[in-house]
Amino acid sequence: MSNQISILHKKPARTMTRRELAQNLLSGIAAGIFCPGLSPLHPIYEHLQNAMLLDSSDELLASESYRPVFLSPSQLATLDKICEAIVPGSHKARSAEFIDLLLGVDAAKSQQSLVDSLSALETAAGQAFRKTIVALTTAQSNKLLQSASAKESSNREHFENLKEWAVGAYYSSEIGMRELGWTPDRVFTSYPACAHAESHS
Repeated sequence: MSNQISILHKKPARTMTRRELAQNLLSGIAAGIFCPGLSPLHPIYEHLQNAMLLDSSDELLASESYRPVFLSPSQLATLDKICEAIVPGSHKARSAEFIDLLLGVDAAKSQQSLVDSLSALETAAGQAFRKTIVALTTAQSNKLLQSASAKESSNREHFENLKEWAVGAYYSSEIGMRELGWTPDRVFTSYPACAHAESHS
């Protein structure tokens, strides 16, 4: 009986809002904790400081049937595959959907830049494997990104652009912050460098 009572009175796991998670991430970076692949000059960095936008993203991502705001369904699927290849766990963290929400309020230049990057890697996938990115195996996805991230690659800038979006989206999610060592009951003063950010560079 006592065990049943303790279970009934057990507090549910605390869930942090995207705004709180982003504040923790940016505070860590401001304190000098380095997170490779996330530059203060990239559009996502500014979005992570927009409290109203982050609050609305929590509501929209809570829906199980997400409808793209800016990207087409096929572009969203491509972005999801790329994010997962760059930062494993991104699909579960719904990074692609979060990025799509941010793009919905972004400047036309940033929107076009991401679309161009997706198109460039899609073309590269077709040339290398005669497949769309969504149809690639894990090994093929990794090979595509390794090739795109090479210093001599004409797609390196596109890869870097997508990597920053992926890193910012993942590590501002609860899944990503927990990977860095964060827990809801403890604000850490230091945490390990982002585990996946440099995996293809």
